[in-house]
Amino acid sequence: MAADERSKQILVGTAVIAGVSGILVLLAAGRYLPGLGGEFFARILGTITTPFLMEIALFTLGLVVVMTLNQWRNQREGDELVHLDEPESRPGELAEQTHAEVMNEVNPTCEGDTAKR
Repeated sequence: MAADERSKQILVGTAVIAGVSGILVLLAAGRYLPGLGGEFFARILGTITTPFLMEIALFTLGLVVVMTLNQWRNQREGDELVHLDEPESRPGELAEQTHAEVMNEVNPTCEGDTAKR
């Protein structure tokens, strides 16, 4: 079962990388269009690949991809909120007898070991 989930994760990661690469390849190929379309794609590609703007664009794209995948996973698996039960008494108010009972529950063989000796 774990191998099936692992291969599914690899497939999703590969699809995301292929999608982003496909968009960049389409932008690069679009600059060879004649007329206004080619000029538009050339200008967009030139703006995106400017060193400072490329870093910002890739950071923003990565952030959008991570947030989208997290939202999709959260909707699929549900909320991870866990409610913990609160103890009725504070730890300082724990009676010695109760403490001994807790210790015996943790290691019940302690009492039996002392009786054998």
